[in-house]
Amino acid sequence: MSVADRDRAESGGDACQAGYHAQIKEENRARIIRAARDLFLARGYDKTSLAQIAKEARVSTGTLFKRYPSKTALFAAVTSEQWQLDVEYAEPPPPGDPRYGLDHIGRDYACLVSRPGTAALCRLIITELPTMPELADIVGTGFAIDRGPFFDRLRDYLDAEAQAGTLDFRSADGQPQSAAEVAEQFLGMICSQFLWPQLVRTDFVPPNPTDAAIVDEAVALMLSRYSTGS
Repeated sequence: MSVADRDRAESGGDACQAGYHAQIKEENRARIIRAARDLFLARGYDKTSLAQIAKEARVSTGTLFKRYPSKTALFAAVTSEQWQLDVEYAEPPPPGDPRYGLDHIGRDYACLVSRPGTAALCRLIITELPTMPELADIVGTGFAIDRGPFFDRLRDYLDAEAQAGTLDFRSADGQPQSAAEVAEQFLGMICSQFLWPQLVRTDFVPPNPTDAAIVDEAVALMLSRYSTGS
């Protein structure tokens, strides 16, 4: 199918059925995201243009601009998709068993930060942020290294455990801590083993995310620090 044919299909002409129209739109979106990610990583953010991405994705510039009106918007979509991970439970686990809940979220997070491309995108942001200030919005909202949707999921879960009385978040000097602060601690323990070494060593081979030892240790430290024993 030519670029013009795909554009006509995505525009939803009378000859196109709704299901076919939606399929073409999804194929175009996936192709754009894939082409953008590959070009950003190969050439850098600054040296990649939307016209180059449209050509690589085999869509018209009109189709690309209609969906992503700026390069920043497209880069945000690329990084947002990198944070998505198919998991069985999209919502936080129910409170009441912190070992199970932390283990569940921790393993999902280990798989997420070990995905091919995650370290490379983080490295790209760190490299180009000083000269491309518009990337700061992406770092702050969708791709901060220890955040993304998993951070929100963990924070909400920790809040629920605290309300249930199974966890008590106090600092070493007895001061209360927020669930967000504790979430950063937990994800940081996992991130330091799987992701951070990749940012400074391109030859680093991260551990297998299915290896339970790293997440188990992080969960054990969290429980020894914050469990109420109830």
